[in-house]
Amino acid sequence: MVLSSRQGKQSMTDRLTVNEHYLNRVVALAETASVEATEDIVTGNDIKLVAKGARIDARFKDRLLQHKLLKPLESSVRVVDGLGSSPIHEVAQDLLAKHALLAGVCGRATARLVANALRDLRLTTPIESLLSVYAAQGPNKLKHAVGVSLLGAAMYHDLPEGGKKGLQTLMVAGLMHDIGELYIDPAILQVGGRLTAEQWKHIATHPIVAAHILRDMPGAGPKVAEAVQYHHERLDGFGYPHGLRNPCLPMSGQVLALAEVLMGLIESGSSSGERAAVAVKLIPGEFDRQLLNKVCWATKASSASEAAEEALAPSLSTDDLAAKASALGETLERLRGLRESIVAQISTGSPALRELMGHVIERCQRIHMAFSSTGLDNGWTDELREHLSAMESKVHSEVAIVLREVEWRLRELKRETRLRAERLPAHEAAQVRQFIDRSKGLATVQANEA
Repeated sequence: MVLSSRQGKQSMTDRLTVNEHYLNRVVALAETASVEATEDIVTGNDIKLVAKGARIDARFKDRLLQHKLLKPLESSVRVVDGLGSSPIHEVAQDLLAKHALLAGVCGRATARLVANALRDLRLTTPIESLLSVYAAQGPNKLKHAVGVSLLGAAMYHDLPEGGKKGLQTLMVAGLMHDIGELYIDPAILQVGGRLTAEQWKHIATHPIVAAHILRDMPGAGPKVAEAVQYHHERLDGFGYPHGLRNPCLPMSGQVLALAEVLMGLIESGSSSGERAAVAVKLIPGEFDRQLLNKVCWATKASSASEAAEEALAPSLSTDDLAAKASALGETLERLRGLRESIVAQISTGSPALRELMGHVIERCQRIHMAFSSTGLDNGWTDELREHLSAMESKVHSEVAIVLREVEWRLRELKRETRLRAERLPAHEAAQVRQFIDRSKGLATVQANEA
């Protein structure tokens, strides 16, 4: 599939405009691997641009960008000796052996079944080539894709409506869930820290882009596209790019969403079991209860296996924990103080404004409850330091995990609120931005928000 820089509703002509960022990545891969045309690549008015069997490289770049094609570029090229089922199966086995949380969520019997299914999976040439281009973007890209595929397929298999029936859909959707990133300017993906609203909009549309690509691609299809399109949505409606609520979300999308969250925690380093236990409980209503029950059971087992490793980890700074807790407490109290004025301010607004800000208030309350669970929601830095000093080092680790997750949720809340405000009339969007600016206060924890 070839997409223009515009996303959303697009005509067939727009869809067949070659995306420069995708083509740049193909050309870059062609410097170390053979990429060739599987058929003549022709324009919409039947002009041949590339002959069947020709190597796709920088020579053809300008020619391909200047014309609209009869067929999607992705369906007309292949990476010779691209990724097959063998390396995917090897990565899956390695991940299961190394990560107790991943193995625990999958379950021993289901993990074996899914790993074998990945071994036997036969990807079509367009799917295999697209995955090869994606895997070439970094040393851990394939691991991430395979991990999400493993987790998603295993969790879906064990649901009452799952079984072997949807196994292939979830395996392929997991492998392909982030290929929409290939169509985003790499400079945006490499930005560290703060992203502008415009930059975040590009990133937030990658599930839509991927769904467009996969819907008509042999080896994927509508069911795979549907799961991928919703892999950043949440049941409570605060995901992206659509902000859909249950029951609008298919189970395949819900499963893939949780699989991506879990894989992100696994990739973040140590304490993945404890972090997962906090993350899945932090905001009630984000994920399906059946799925969470399975994850909660797995986090207990993986946390126990991590205990010895964590015991050797250096102690966390009491001063740093106290400062962070104090800053977070100040920010959350400021948000709570703004609640009444927000309700009054939006009472005469549009239904869309009331829905958005009502949702924001609800999220703030849930985040505050999670923070309060640490017992650190009352007190100045000196008092908190004294309180923390009386705790065991293991408790310090647990507190640090909760604080880190609360920080992330505040950044996520601000980012999503800004994005959704852009859909409102200008005067109402200004009200939302004013709320965000007022909520910052002096808390240093907000300084590096995205």
